[in-house]
Amino acid sequence: MRVAFLITSLANKGPVIMLRALVRHLVQYAGYHCKVYYFDDLIDLEFDCEVKQISFFDPIEFHSFDIIHSHLFRPDLYCLFHHQKIKKSNIKLVSTIHTAIYDDLAFTYGRFTANLLIPAWKLAWKKMDHVVVLTQAAKDYYRKTKFKSLSVISNGINIPSPAEKIPEADLAELLAFKRNHILLGTVCSMDKRKGLEQIIKLLAIKQEYAFLVIGDGMEKAGLMELAIAYKVSDRFKIMGFRADGYRYIPHFDMYVLPSRSEGMPLALLEVMALNVPVVCSAIPSLAEQFGEDFFYYFKLDDIAELKLACESAEKDAGFRSGMSLKFYSINFTGEKMGTNYSNLYNSLLNIP
Repeated sequence: MRVAFLITSLANKGPVIMLRALVRHLVQYAGYHCKVYYFDDLIDLEFDCEVKQISFFDPIEFHSFDIIHSHLFRPDLYCLFHHQKIKKSNIKLVSTIHTAIYDDLAFTYGRFTANLLIPAWKLAWKKMDHVVVLTQAAKDYYRKTKFKSLSVISNGINIPSPAEKIPEADLAELLAFKRNHILLGTVCSMDKRKGLEQIIKLLAIKQEYAFLVIGDGMEKAGLMELAIAYKVSDRFKIMGFRADGYRYIPHFDMYVLPSRSEGMPLALLEVMALNVPVVCSAIPSLAEQFGEDFFYYFKLDDIAELKLACESAEKDAGFRSGMSLKFYSINFTGEKMGTNYSNLYNSLLNIP
Protein backbone atom coordinates (compact mmCIF):
# COMPACT_ATOMS: atom_id res chain seq x y z
CA MET A 1 0.00 0.00 0.00
CA ARG A 2 1.16 3.53 -0.79
CA VAL A 3 0.48 6.19 1.85
CA ALA A 4 1.38 9.90 1.81
CA PHE A 5 1.48 11.69 5.15
CA LEU A 6 1.09 15.47 5.50
CA ILE A 7 2.45 17.26 8.58
CA THR A 8 3.34 20.85 9.45
CA SER A 9 7.04 20.20 10.12
CA LEU A 10 9.43 17.52 11.34
CA ALA A 11 9.91 19.24 14.70
CA ASN A 12 10.26 17.18 17.87
CA LYS A 13 6.62 17.51 18.91
CA GLY A 14 3.93 15.03 19.87
CA PRO A 15 2.08 14.66 16.54
CA VAL A 16 5.37 14.32 14.64
CA ILE A 17 6.72 11.74 17.11
CA MET A 18 3.46 9.81 16.76
CA LEU A 19 3.72 9.96 12.96
CA ARG A 20 7.31 8.71 13.06
CA ALA A 21 6.21 5.71 15.16
CA LEU A 22 3.36 4.99 12.74
CA VAL A 23 5.59 5.19 9.66
CA ARG A 24 8.17 2.94 11.31
CA HIS A 25 5.58 0.25 11.91
CA LEU A 26 4.02 0.50 8.44
CA VAL A 27 7.38 0.39 6.65
CA GLN A 28 9.18 -2.21 8.79
CA TYR A 29 6.32 -4.58 9.63
CA ALA A 30 3.55 -4.05 7.08
CA GLY A 31 5.66 -3.45 3.96
CA TYR A 32 4.01 -0.13 3.07
CA HIS A 33 5.51 2.48 0.77
CA CYS A 34 5.31 5.73 2.74
CA LYS A 35 6.33 9.30 2.04
CA VAL A 36 6.10 12.25 4.45
CA TYR A 37 5.45 15.77 3.14
CA TYR A 38 5.96 18.79 5.40
CA PHE A 39 5.73 22.59 5.12
CA ASP A 40 8.10 24.30 7.58
CA ASP A 41 11.88 23.97 7.53
CA LEU A 42 12.06 22.51 11.06
CA ILE A 43 13.75 19.12 11.03
CA ASP A 44 14.46 17.45 14.37
CA LEU A 45 13.37 13.90 13.62
CA GLU A 46 14.39 11.31 11.03
CA PHE A 47 11.89 8.97 9.38
CA ASP A 48 12.09 5.45 7.97
CA CYS A 49 10.92 6.72 4.59
CA GLU A 50 11.45 9.53 2.12
CA VAL A 51 10.52 13.04 3.31
CA LYS A 52 9.97 16.12 1.18
CA GLN A 53 9.30 19.78 1.96
CA ILE A 54 6.45 21.34 -0.03
CA SER A 55 4.61 24.64 -0.24
CA PHE A 56 0.92 24.98 0.49
CA PHE A 57 -0.06 25.79 -3.09
CA ASP A 58 1.95 23.08 -4.85
CA PRO A 59 0.12 19.76 -5.37
CA ILE A 60 2.00 16.55 -4.62
CA GLU A 61 1.84 13.49 -6.87
CA PHE A 62 -1.61 12.52 -5.61
CA HIS A 63 -2.06 9.75 -8.19
CA SER A 64 0.96 7.91 -6.76
CA PHE A 65 -0.82 7.03 -3.51
CA ASP A 66 -3.75 5.00 -2.21
CA ILE A 67 -4.18 7.00 1.02
CA ILE A 68 -3.47 10.62 1.96
CA HIS A 69 -3.23 10.90 5.76
CA SER A 70 -3.20 14.44 7.12
CA HIS A 71 -2.27 15.76 10.56
CA LEU A 72 -2.99 19.22 12.04
CA PHE A 73 -4.49 22.46 10.74
CA ARG A 74 -2.46 23.45 7.67
CA PRO A 75 -2.19 19.93 6.25
CA ASP A 76 -5.98 19.52 6.60
CA LEU A 77 -6.50 22.84 4.83
CA TYR A 78 -4.04 21.72 2.15
CA CYS A 79 -6.31 18.74 1.48
CA LEU A 80 -9.29 21.08 1.29
CA PHE A 81 -7.50 23.44 -1.12
CA HIS A 82 -6.45 20.58 -3.43
CA HIS A 83 -9.59 18.51 -2.93
CA GLN A 84 -10.66 18.41 -6.58
CA LYS A 85 -7.28 17.08 -7.71
CA ILE A 86 -7.30 14.52 -4.91
CA LYS A 87 -10.76 13.22 -5.81
CA LYS A 88 -9.82 12.91 -9.49
CA SER A 89 -7.01 10.61 -8.40
CA ASN A 90 -9.50 8.38 -6.55
CA ILE A 91 -7.54 8.57 -3.28
CA LYS A 92 -8.94 8.07 0.21
CA LEU A 93 -8.44 10.98 2.60
CA VAL A 94 -7.79 10.46 6.32
CA SER A 95 -7.21 13.05 9.03
CA THR A 96 -6.12 12.52 12.63
CA ILE A 97 -7.29 15.20 15.07
CA HIS A 98 -4.64 15.61 17.76
CA THR A 99 -6.18 18.44 19.77
CA ALA A 100 -9.33 19.88 21.30
CA ILE A 101 -9.52 22.65 18.72
CA TYR A 102 -11.91 25.01 20.50
CA ASP A 103 -9.61 25.15 23.52
CA ASP A 104 -6.23 24.81 21.84
CA LEU A 105 -6.73 27.45 19.15
CA ALA A 106 -8.03 29.87 21.77
CA PHE A 107 -4.95 29.26 23.95
CA THR A 108 -2.64 29.72 20.96
CA TYR A 109 -4.24 32.54 18.97
CA GLY A 110 -6.90 34.05 21.23
CA ARG A 111 -10.65 33.49 21.11
CA PHE A 112 -11.33 35.94 18.24
CA THR A 113 -8.82 34.38 15.82
CA ALA A 114 -9.84 30.87 16.90
CA ASN A 115 -13.43 31.61 15.93
CA LEU A 116 -12.22 32.54 12.44
CA LEU A 117 -10.08 29.43 11.99
CA ILE A 118 -12.44 26.77 13.34
CA PRO A 119 -15.04 26.90 10.50
CA ALA A 120 -12.29 26.43 7.89
CA TRP A 121 -10.87 23.44 9.76
CA LYS A 122 -14.30 21.84 10.15
CA LEU A 123 -14.97 22.33 6.44
CA ALA A 124 -11.72 20.48 5.69
CA TRP A 125 -12.87 17.58 7.89
CA LYS A 126 -16.09 17.29 5.90
CA LYS A 127 -14.01 16.45 2.84
CA MET A 128 -12.22 13.61 4.60
CA ASP A 129 -13.32 10.04 3.94
CA HIS A 130 -12.45 9.22 7.54
CA VAL A 131 -11.44 11.17 10.63
CA VAL A 132 -9.61 9.70 13.61
CA VAL A 133 -9.63 11.05 17.17
CA LEU A 134 -7.33 9.81 19.89
CA THR A 135 -9.69 9.11 22.79
CA GLN A 136 -13.34 8.44 23.55
CA ALA A 137 -13.37 11.77 25.39
CA ALA A 138 -12.29 13.46 22.14
CA LYS A 139 -15.10 11.67 20.29
CA ASP A 140 -17.55 13.07 22.85
CA TYR A 141 -15.93 16.51 22.51
CA TYR A 142 -16.71 16.52 18.77
CA ARG A 143 -20.17 14.97 19.07
CA LYS A 144 -21.82 17.99 17.40
CA THR A 145 -19.36 18.03 14.49
CA LYS A 146 -20.43 16.20 11.35
CA PHE A 147 -17.98 13.72 9.82
CA LYS A 148 -18.42 11.23 6.99
CA SER A 149 -16.89 8.58 9.21
CA LEU A 150 -15.21 8.74 12.64
CA SER A 151 -13.28 6.33 14.83
CA VAL A 152 -10.98 6.29 17.87
CA ILE A 153 -7.36 5.15 17.49
CA SER A 154 -5.07 5.84 20.42
CA ASN A 155 -1.50 7.00 19.99
CA GLY A 156 1.25 4.47 20.49
CA ILE A 157 4.99 4.56 20.92
CA ASN A 158 7.87 2.21 21.73
CA ILE A 159 10.40 3.18 24.38
CA PRO A 160 13.68 1.33 24.98
CA SER A 161 13.84 -0.31 28.39
CA PRO A 162 15.93 0.67 30.16
CA ALA A 163 15.93 4.16 28.68
CA GLU A 164 19.07 5.38 26.97
CA LYS A 165 21.44 7.34 29.19
CA ILE A 166 21.50 11.13 29.20
CA PRO A 167 24.77 13.05 28.65
CA GLU A 168 27.08 13.06 31.67
CA ALA A 169 27.05 16.86 31.86
CA ASP A 170 23.24 16.88 31.97
CA LEU A 171 23.19 14.15 34.61
CA ALA A 172 25.60 16.11 36.80
CA GLU A 173 23.50 19.27 36.36
CA LEU A 174 20.28 17.40 37.17
CA LEU A 175 21.68 15.76 40.31
CA ALA A 176 23.20 19.03 41.54
CA PHE A 177 19.81 20.70 41.13
CA LYS A 178 17.89 17.89 42.80
CA ARG A 179 20.20 17.59 45.83
CA ASN A 180 17.99 16.30 48.67
CA HIS A 181 14.70 17.37 47.12
CA ILE A 182 11.87 15.28 45.73
CA LEU A 183 12.09 15.95 42.01
CA LEU A 184 8.93 16.74 40.06
CA GLY A 185 9.56 16.79 36.32
CA THR A 186 7.89 17.23 32.96
CA VAL A 187 8.88 17.12 29.30
CA CYS A 188 6.94 19.56 27.17
CA SER A 189 6.76 22.64 25.01
CA MET A 190 5.97 25.43 27.44
CA ASP A 191 2.73 27.16 26.48
CA LYS A 192 -0.34 28.26 28.42
CA ARG A 193 -2.11 24.95 27.82
CA LYS A 194 0.44 23.11 29.95
CA GLY A 195 -0.58 24.81 33.21
CA LEU A 196 2.96 24.72 34.62
CA GLU A 197 2.35 27.76 36.82
CA GLN A 198 0.37 25.46 39.15
CA ILE A 199 3.54 23.50 39.97
CA ILE A 200 5.43 26.70 40.78
CA LYS A 201 2.66 27.66 43.19
CA LEU A 202 2.94 24.20 44.75
CA LEU A 203 6.67 24.74 45.38
CA ALA A 204 5.79 27.66 47.63
CA ILE A 205 4.01 25.35 50.08
CA LYS A 206 6.16 22.23 49.65
CA GLN A 207 9.71 23.17 50.51
CA GLU A 208 10.98 19.63 49.88
CA TYR A 209 9.94 19.72 46.19
CA ALA A 210 11.98 20.85 43.20
CA PHE A 211 10.60 21.17 39.66
CA LEU A 212 12.54 20.46 36.46
CA VAL A 213 11.28 21.16 32.93
CA ILE A 214 12.82 19.53 29.88
CA GLY A 215 11.70 21.73 27.02
CA ASP A 216 11.34 25.27 25.79
CA GLY A 217 8.56 27.57 24.70
CA MET A 218 6.87 30.94 24.77
CA GLU A 219 5.97 30.74 28.49
CA LYS A 220 9.56 30.30 29.65
CA ALA A 221 10.17 33.91 30.70
CA GLY A 222 6.81 34.22 32.43
CA LEU A 223 7.36 31.05 34.44
CA MET A 224 10.80 32.17 35.54
CA GLU A 225 9.36 35.51 36.67
CA LEU A 226 6.59 33.71 38.56
CA ALA A 227 9.16 31.52 40.32
CA ILE A 228 11.00 34.65 41.46
CA ALA A 229 7.75 36.21 42.67
CA TYR A 230 6.95 33.08 44.71
CA LYS A 231 10.56 32.92 45.97
CA VAL A 232 11.10 29.41 44.63
CA SER A 233 13.51 30.15 41.76
CA ASP A 234 16.23 28.06 43.45
CA ARG A 235 13.96 25.01 43.14
CA PHE A 236 12.70 25.62 39.61
CA LYS A 237 14.87 24.82 36.60
CA ILE A 238 14.34 24.79 32.84
CA MET A 239 17.00 22.69 31.11
CA GLY A 240 15.69 23.50 27.64
CA PHE A 241 14.97 21.29 24.67
CA ARG A 242 16.65 17.88 24.63
CA ALA A 243 16.35 15.30 21.88
CA ASP A 244 14.59 12.14 23.08
CA GLY A 245 13.39 13.88 26.23
CA TYR A 246 12.02 10.59 27.59
CA ARG A 247 15.60 9.72 28.64
CA TYR A 248 15.29 12.21 31.51
CA ILE A 249 12.04 10.80 32.90
CA PRO A 250 13.61 7.95 34.95
CA HIS A 251 15.46 10.61 36.97
CA PHE A 252 12.16 12.18 38.15
CA ASP A 253 10.58 11.05 41.40
CA MET A 254 7.25 11.78 39.78
CA TYR A 255 6.05 13.14 36.45
CA VAL A 256 3.63 16.09 36.52
CA LEU A 257 1.14 16.85 33.75
CA PRO A 258 -0.96 19.82 34.96
CA SER A 259 -2.40 20.55 31.50
CA ARG A 260 -5.52 22.57 30.83
CA SER A 261 -6.08 20.81 27.52
CA GLU A 262 -4.60 17.67 25.97
CA GLY A 263 -5.28 15.19 23.21
CA MET A 264 -3.35 12.00 23.86
CA PRO A 265 0.05 13.24 25.12
CA LEU A 266 2.84 10.99 23.95
CA ALA A 267 4.95 12.06 26.92
CA LEU A 268 2.37 10.41 29.15
CA LEU A 269 2.75 7.13 27.28
CA GLU A 270 6.52 7.43 27.66
CA VAL A 271 6.13 7.84 31.42
CA MET A 272 3.84 4.81 31.60
CA ALA A 273 6.40 2.75 29.70
CA LEU A 274 9.15 3.87 32.09
CA ASN A 275 7.21 2.98 35.27
CA VAL A 276 7.31 6.46 36.87
CA PRO A 277 4.36 7.74 38.97
CA VAL A 278 2.18 10.38 37.28
CA VAL A 279 0.31 13.34 38.76
CA CYS A 280 -2.03 14.96 36.26
CA SER A 281 -4.99 17.26 35.97
CA ALA A 282 -8.40 15.60 35.94
CA ILE A 283 -9.38 16.90 32.50
CA PRO A 284 -11.76 14.63 30.55
CA SER A 285 -9.27 13.58 27.87
CA LEU A 286 -7.09 12.07 30.61
CA ALA A 287 -9.44 11.06 33.43
CA GLU A 288 -12.01 9.43 31.14
CA GLN A 289 -9.42 7.71 28.95
CA PHE A 290 -7.37 6.19 31.76
CA GLY A 291 -9.74 5.99 34.73
CA GLU A 292 -8.81 6.02 38.40
CA ASP A 293 -6.28 3.21 38.59
CA PHE A 294 -3.14 4.54 36.94
CA PHE A 295 -2.49 8.18 37.86
CA TYR A 296 -2.92 10.62 40.74
CA TYR A 297 -5.41 13.30 39.70
CA PHE A 298 -6.17 16.83 40.90
CA LYS A 299 -8.65 19.53 39.92
CA LEU A 300 -7.22 22.33 37.82
CA ASP A 301 -6.00 25.30 39.90
CA ASP A 302 -6.72 23.49 43.17
CA ILE A 303 -3.23 23.65 44.66
CA ALA A 304 -4.31 21.95 47.88
CA GLU A 305 -5.59 18.97 45.89
CA LEU A 306 -2.44 19.03 43.75
CA LYS A 307 -0.40 18.82 46.96
CA LEU A 308 -2.36 15.76 48.10
CA ALA A 309 -1.95 14.07 44.71
CA CYS A 310 1.82 14.60 44.80
CA GLU A 311 2.06 13.33 48.35
CA SER A 312 0.20 10.18 47.28
CA ALA A 313 2.55 9.76 44.31
CA GLU A 314 5.52 9.95 46.70
CA LYS A 315 4.22 6.77 48.35
CA ASP A 316 3.41 4.96 45.11
CA ALA A 317 6.25 2.41 45.48
CA GLY A 318 5.54 1.04 42.01
CA PHE A 319 1.83 0.39 42.66
CA ARG A 320 -0.07 2.59 40.20
CA SER A 321 3.01 3.09 38.02
CA GLY A 322 3.32 -0.70 37.73
CA MET A 323 -0.31 -1.03 36.67
CA SER A 324 0.10 1.78 34.15
CA LEU A 325 3.12 -0.03 32.65
CA LYS A 326 1.01 -3.13 32.06
CA PHE A 327 -1.82 -1.03 30.62
CA TYR A 328 0.62 0.69 28.26
CA SER A 329 2.07 -2.64 27.09
CA ILE A 330 -1.37 -3.86 26.07
CA ASN A 331 -2.86 -0.70 24.56
CA PHE A 332 -0.32 1.96 23.59
CA THR A 333 2.64 0.44 21.77
CA GLY A 334 3.68 1.47 18.27
CA GLU A 335 2.63 -1.98 17.03
CA LYS A 336 -0.88 -1.57 18.45
CA MET A 337 -1.32 1.86 16.85
CA GLY A 338 0.18 0.73 13.54
CA THR A 339 -2.08 -2.31 13.33
CA ASN A 340 -5.16 -0.18 14.03
CA TYR A 341 -4.29 2.30 11.28
CA SER A 342 -3.45 -0.51 8.85
CA ASN A 343 -6.87 -2.03 9.50
CA LEU A 344 -8.48 1.36 8.88
CA TYR A 345 -6.67 1.85 5.56
CA ASN A 346 -7.67 -1.64 4.45
CA SER A 347 -11.32 -1.01 5.28
CA LEU A 348 -11.33 2.26 3.31
CA LEU A 349 -9.89 0.46 0.27
CA ASN A 350 -12.12 -2.59 0.73
CA ILE A 351 -9.13 -4.85 1.29
CA PRO A 352 -10.03 -7.93 3.38
